[in-house]
Amino acid sequence: MRLRTFVLTQFLLSPLLYSQRMPERWFTLNPLTGNTITTSDTTIFIHSVTAWGGFGAYRLARDAEHAWLQQLGGAIELLRIGNDQSLVFTSSIEFIADPHNDIRFNPRATFWEEGFLYTQRTGESFWQIGYYHRCKHDIDNLILGKERSLIFGSLLGKYLLPFRINADEGLAAFRLDIYTLRQDDRIPKHSEGTTLNWKRLLASAGANLYLRETSRNLFGWYAGGWFTVNSFGEKESVVIGFDRIREVTFNGGISAGIALRGGAHFRIGITYEYLSDTGLNPTSERANLLSFGVTILDSNVSW
Repeated sequence: MRLRTFVLTQFLLSPLLYSQRMPERWFTLNPLTGNTITTSDTTIFIHSVTAWGGFGAYRLARDAEHAWLQQLGGAIELLRIGNDQSLVFTSSIEFIADPHNDIRFNPRATFWEEGFLYTQRTGESFWQIGYYHRCKHDIDNLILGKERSLIFGSLLGKYLLPFRINADEGLAAFRLDIYTLRQDDRIPKHSEGTTLNWKRLLASAGANLYLRETSRNLFGWYAGGWFTVNSFGEKESVVIGFDRIREVTFNGGISAGIALRGGAHFRIGITYEYLSDTGLNPTSERANLLSFGVTILDSNVSW
């Protein structure tokens, strides 16, 4: 009963939370979930490779900057020690296009991230630590006269807790990012002092929650949600986030749909997000975003 209450609470709260956009926010890697073919004393280099991708359209709820999105990501398991330890290199992008050209598909911005992730099994749960580099760059925006470049680097810690509700499979993932590198450069420059400044970002804490049907049927359903709480200090670019907290913001979203299942998941679904700062324009802008799209991912090592 407590687990059901936790699941329902997460999905009800997610639409109320908002803030930073990370390309991997909808995906949680866990290479120790699948591909368990090694013995406890076996060490294998380049043990597995996984990838995911998606394409969607923003409709019904969006702003002037969001018309289309594309997501691509992948991970290479550099080292596997038995079934209890794994080291992964991962990279992913999120591409945003607006409708402001003659074919209603104008490249607007790319959000990029890459990092190393170490996973350790502890009984039925998993711990992860790593370092991620993230950045956002504009595309075809010289004619607009407004640009914004974002760069973030963070030390990352995660705790993954698999669970089941009846026969259905779920995963709760809790994360903490401590930022070591922050850059928020804008043109025109006067926009930096008037809105939320990501140079003051200290740390982020959040969670992901996933649930999917595990029957042997070809078609099944899936659902997921995420949220993040971000803290900002008084000063810009302090070392490893040591500063008095001046401001706190939130982000989050929910997604659900149907999946065609085989060696991978082919998903068709609907996604809702609320962001307090889309990161696109020099002046911070909030957005309600509703998208419809398809996603393909390896169901053994990511959600």
